[in-house]
Amino acid sequence: MNQLRKISSSRTRPQKIRTAIENSPSPSLAENHLLRLFEISGTKAVGKIPATDLPALVRLLGSSSYLSDVLLRHGKDCCELFLRQIKIIQKRVSEHLADLEPAVKHSHSLEDFCAALRRHKQREYLRIGARDLMPSVTMEETVRELTALADASLDAAYRFCRAEVEKDYGPLYLPGTEKPNRFVILGMGKLGGGELNFSSDVDVIFLYESDEGESAGGPKGKKTPREFFAEVGKRIIQAMGQVTEDGFVFRIDLRLRPLGANGPLVQSVSSAMLYYESWGQCWERAALIKARAVAGDKALGANFLKEIEPFIYRRYLDYTTVDELRHMKTRIENELLTGEGKERNIKLGYGGIREIEFFTQALQLVNGGYESKLRNPGTLPALAELARHKFISPDVRDKLTEAYRFLRQAEHKVQIVQEAHAHSIPHGTDAEQAYARRLGYKRNGKQTERELFWRDYRRQTKIVRGIFDRLFYGAQKEMETKGTSATGSIWHDLDNQDLITKELANAGFADPAKAYQNLLAVRDGEVYAPPSQKRLKIMRNLGPALIAEIAKSSDPDRALLNLSRFSQRIGGRTGFLTLLAENPETMRLLITLFADSQFLTDQFLNRPELIDTLIRVDLTRVKKTKDEMLAELRAALDETQDIETKLNVLRRHKTEEFIRIGLHDLGGAIELVEVLNQLSDLADACVQAALDLTLAEVAEKFGAVPAGRFAVIGGGKLGGRELDYNSDLDLIFIYVADDDAESEGGSQGKLPAHDYYVRVGQKLLSFLTAPTEEGIAYKIDMQLRPSGKAGPLVSPLGAFGEYHKTSSLLWERQALIKTRRVAGDAALGKEVEKITEAFAYSRGLKRNDIDEIHHLRMRMERELAGEDVTRFNLKKGRGGLVDIEFLTQMLQLVHGHRFPRLRRRETLRALKVLHDEKILKSSEYRLLADGYLFLRRL
Repeated sequence: MNQLRKISSSRTRPQKIRTAIENSPSPSLAENHLLRLFEISGTKAVGKIPATDLPALVRLLGSSSYLSDVLLRHGKDCCELFLRQIKIIQKRVSEHLADLEPAVKHSHSLEDFCAALRRHKQREYLRIGARDLMPSVTMEETVRELTALADASLDAAYRFCRAEVEKDYGPLYLPGTEKPNRFVILGMGKLGGGELNFSSDVDVIFLYESDEGESAGGPKGKKTPREFFAEVGKRIIQAMGQVTEDGFVFRIDLRLRPLGANGPLVQSVSSAMLYYESWGQCWERAALIKARAVAGDKALGANFLKEIEPFIYRRYLDYTTVDELRHMKTRIENELLTGEGKERNIKLGYGGIREIEFFTQALQLVNGGYESKLRNPGTLPALAELARHKFISPDVRDKLTEAYRFLRQAEHKVQIVQEAHAHSIPHGTDAEQAYARRLGYKRNGKQTERELFWRDYRRQTKIVRGIFDRLFYGAQKEMETKGTSATGSIWHDLDNQDLITKELANAGFADPAKAYQNLLAVRDGEVYAPPSQKRLKIMRNLGPALIAEIAKSSDPDRALLNLSRFSQRIGGRTGFLTLLAENPETMRLLITLFADSQFLTDQFLNRPELIDTLIRVDLTRVKKTKDEMLAELRAALDETQDIETKLNVLRRHKTEEFIRIGLHDLGGAIELVEVLNQLSDLADACVQAALDLTLAEVAEKFGAVPAGRFAVIGGGKLGGRELDYNSDLDLIFIYVADDDAESEGGSQGKLPAHDYYVRVGQKLLSFLTAPTEEGIAYKIDMQLRPSGKAGPLVSPLGAFGEYHKTSSLLWERQALIKTRRVAGDAALGKEVEKITEAFAYSRGLKRNDIDEIHHLRMRMERELAGEDVTRFNLKKGRGGLVDIEFLTQMLQLVHGHRFPRLRRRETLRALKVLHDEKILKSSEYRLLADGYLFLRRL
């Protein structure tokens, strides 16, 4: 203490120093390093350290021998260096590169450059380490800083080393040009994810643009591109990783490159693409999730990563990957230490960092082909996107995020002591105590810092392991439980036909003999090929669970029949079966559909890949408004660029919402009227989104029409918001434009306004009806437009109004009852609605008008119903839905001019007003309303 008093003549200064030492992680270490600091820099320099910065200095000296040595190596300038560095909150890559620019340009040799690069790294590690020890600095700030330093170091090393190689062999250009053959360094692992720690190796891949040509030549001759860049790569490795008297910058690890340690040091992008597409393994897909262009030509790297995305992320949900990842994790676990060592390994141990990373990457691989927002190399951003898109719950996201931050901080505080490439908690009570204090723990009553740390560490790792197990093993355990049930055990005796037929009858199957044949079809798959060993392995666990679930369904025979058809439809594609095995809830939903809805079942039979929507569909949202549906659809469309992808996104979104509504309908969560409203709102949203795309494309080609407006009017069930699952959309296209107006001009010139809006109408129809790999969006019926099929595709507002004043028929007046705007210009839509209401309800009906409506209805029944003594048409047949709709509409036309409340588009609401206005008796109203609901449910 007497020596410490020399640091300052102030009475209070020694006490502040003593307090800082006592509060440091290791007081003895802090005191020793502080005394050395005093001896090296002198009383005056140490005395200039402000009291506010003193705790940070002492904390560093009491935490890390490595950082203390870096500081003390600067001699008399060390205090000034510390104060200067501690004030810098953050450095971007560009700032590091500016600091390194003199070394890149003016170093006379690789040795000089290496020395400058290492000195820069040491200064920055001192700054980053000192800040990391501050309680206010987050884990994310630290890893971001370390990653920026590594990015800049690699880029500076590449630029210097390429220049050195060019001195020996001449510059390397693309043949016939003066454009340099480009080179990029891909960061992998924690570097790629922007998550570097204090003693990470940096995992990289070296790629170059082209194998064509050779260097221009120099004192040592010429080189092919591979030879040239191999020389560049070797020098980068030396510049970054060789241990000199100044240490090293970052150790380089190239084992993640194509062919691993046996592969060439550098490869062209085309060679790498060929490798991944032909021989790439699952572990390489997982590794490439983290890939990021960190140095060199980043545009070259970004293009390569874009091209390789289909290898990384499969188009449809890929649960075979989960099985492969499970095997990978098992291998990792088998390589771990046992006993206490396994618990102490923060990275690879029980509930450690690797398990969070595996959990995240597995879900990214499985779902990233569909949801592009999941394609993020960072662990925490990826977890956030997984939760935002409902692949994990907010609770799981929060728990894993908290655990990841905790464990990464714990890892940092292991490595910061000696810049050690270590991941295990130190041994010994004193070492554990200092370690816990580095993490910021303080004694709480009788509980020491180390005890408090172990409490939190074990809690966090237990949470991680629990979540990890649910991903990889939870589904398997549930399947095994179902397999031991009485019904599930049927699967294991399928070769005993007599026994199984009896057990199927006891399980509630109406036709057990047929059910037995269907079970065999489910087990064996394709009719003309024996089942693969992989299929049989999956079905050993999945089969019993399927039988148990089918037996509980509302119609076991139909559910099993549809499952057998689905099984034969998917053939040898076992990925679908793996998906069901990994997702019991998805399996239950599929069986529910197969038992209760033939319409939705047929969707899956026609396109088995739709099964992935059962996982993605947001079943927590029973109801959505039109605005919510449209906002979600627009957000999804904004994530894509080309029109073909956008059309697929539109159709996929419609299908997912279709299934969401259908599942809630089957489950009784929403009433029939709300189902019809939801389906109608979905159609509105899809038409509006398609119109957005249409107007953008037509405007690009021909410009916009000044003051022009366009609206889509819906009629029939769409107009009445009574759309069902298989309804066509009745549409009318209306526009307004100045006389002789033409578009402003685009890439394909100008068009007169009418021709312009004809193009809009044609393109909109194409966007909604054209078949893509996701099917069609909707079938469209345009017969409600003026003059029907013979009329123009689009109508000016004036011509539309004039037609209905002078030329339209009674059936068209009747149809106008249902019309409303569904998309496009809102003000124009209101104008159209005023015209249609005025025409429909301008007068009542004469006797001959009523006779004409009756005649039309009878004609529909005769010509379209197709009924006989054994066949009934619920819609157009005798006593069907059309009878109720025609009667309601006829009464609206008769009385609507006198009772404005009758001017309703929805059939049930119109019936209610007819009853309220005493036009229908109570018994008549109940009969019609109940009959309508009954027939619509059927």
